[in-house]
Amino acid sequence: MVDLSYYVLQPLISSIKTGNIWHDCLIIMLSVFCLTFISKMCTSVMESWQSFITSISWRRIKARYSIDISTTSSDIFDTRIEVPEEYLGLIHYLHSSDINICSAKLIPTYTNRYKTKSDTSLDELVNYLITSTGKEDILIAPTIYLHIEKENPSTTNTYSYRIPSQKYTITLYSYKLTLRQLKTQVNEWTVQYREYIKGKNKGNFYRFTFVSAPVNSEGKTTITFYKDLFVTTKSFDNIFFNGKEELIKRLDFFLNNPSFYQKRGIAHSLGLLFYGSPGCGKTSMVKAIAAYTKRHLVEIPLSRIRTCAGLQQALFLNSYDMVDFDFDKKIIIFEDIDCMSQILQQRLTTGSICPTTSDVEVPSIEKDEIIFHLEDNDIKARKKKIPKQTLRNMLDDTPNAPKDPLTLSFLLNLIDGIIEQPSRILIMTTNHPEQIDPALLRPGRVDIKQEFQRCTKPIVKTIIEYFFEEENDIDVSQLTDCVHSPAEVIAACMSSSDGKNAVQLLSEQTLPNVIVEARNVVGPDKE
Repeated sequence: MVDLSYYVLQPLISSIKTGNIWHDCLIIMLSVFCLTFISKMCTSVMESWQSFITSISWRRIKARYSIDISTTSSDIFDTRIEVPEEYLGLIHYLHSSDINICSAKLIPTYTNRYKTKSDTSLDELVNYLITSTGKEDILIAPTIYLHIEKENPSTTNTYSYRIPSQKYTITLYSYKLTLRQLKTQVNEWTVQYREYIKGKNKGNFYRFTFVSAPVNSEGKTTITFYKDLFVTTKSFDNIFFNGKEELIKRLDFFLNNPSFYQKRGIAHSLGLLFYGSPGCGKTSMVKAIAAYTKRHLVEIPLSRIRTCAGLQQALFLNSYDMVDFDFDKKIIIFEDIDCMSQILQQRLTTGSICPTTSDVEVPSIEKDEIIFHLEDNDIKARKKKIPKQTLRNMLDDTPNAPKDPLTLSFLLNLIDGIIEQPSRILIMTTNHPEQIDPALLRPGRVDIKQEFQRCTKPIVKTIIEYFFEEENDIDVSQLTDCVHSPAEVIAACMSSSDGKNAVQLLSEQTLPNVIVEARNVVGPDKE
């Protein structure tokens, strides 16, 4: 731009002659300052105006790519946040590049009010939601801008029992990149996020517990697990029971000889049933096997499985939250299967061992008298009633009955059917094996049945000597076989200063335990 001060300043200096040299100098200095300031202001205004005109005339967006984040509600008790992996990759990139975000909020795993939860366990680095970019869109990469829009929840139905859904749309756009180039960049950020998570998971082992298989907004079933870091002090060295050596031998053969199974046409899988009284070591043995084999634990409570498709997806899932667990990297657990589902109970026509729901008296509830008071974020201290018909639908299981309910035959075919699961280890635990349908326990589905009993005197001696690091100094002749569980023996050791005191403490507990067991056998009325 032309410098106006050049054309104005020279004539001005020549024309200023007050007769006082000091006055002339002061006026000239003020004139120079004012002209310089005006010149710079004009330059800045002209450049801004030129940039604005250029953006309007020529700057057209060449490509846009949107990522949606939404909360969906099935009822007042269950609201889920669907977080796409691409969004997590974007957040990871923004954090790694130290790009400032104007406003964000935490993505909850659970909230106290509505039990809002995300479908995945998010890393703390990316566990927040961008809510605003300020007055202007932000430049997050060369020629890539980020814009966010929030869709206001619909509140047209005053008596709806669903929490209004919310939707955030993250839009990435560029004036130069094509859509393919923009999508490629998003994929690169997603891959970088995956590598970051895999790096954090490397060397760690996890316990995954099946939670549910909800249907998302697109009608697809999404498997949800709790993910916990698996750390245990249990090992074969500090677990004692009859048959331990034989079990370890069978486990080693299974792990080290896959070709043996393949050559003979036998499915390379191992099924174990652990049964016995509570506190006798079933869960401890599961932990020890996981530590020994260096595998993840995948626990599937069958009581939470409603459909055949849900069980199949949970069983064959080979990756979750960036953790790979094919069948050779995980142990599938059906724990306490006698309490899990009625489909596993013996199919008896008379004398059913386990009471069904029809055998149990359930107090009747008059649905018309039940009122739900719902908190409303938009209206303070407001309470509203759910219509009676809506409440009936919420309390009635019939409308929500699955189309393909889980059956025993499907479970049996899944465990030992056409689709093989090489290197699979399946462990089932129960306190009452007699209540389980024999079809589930036949060879090929269950290869090893291990009973965990109360301790014999040699086992008690071994536990105490191992605990206090004493050898051949413990006399357990005063104790009784099959009275104390391993957990009770360990508790006695924790309360004693040495092995002899532990034996004495167990001896004092023996007589009451025998009396209690006698009562259980004879019955209180026959004493």
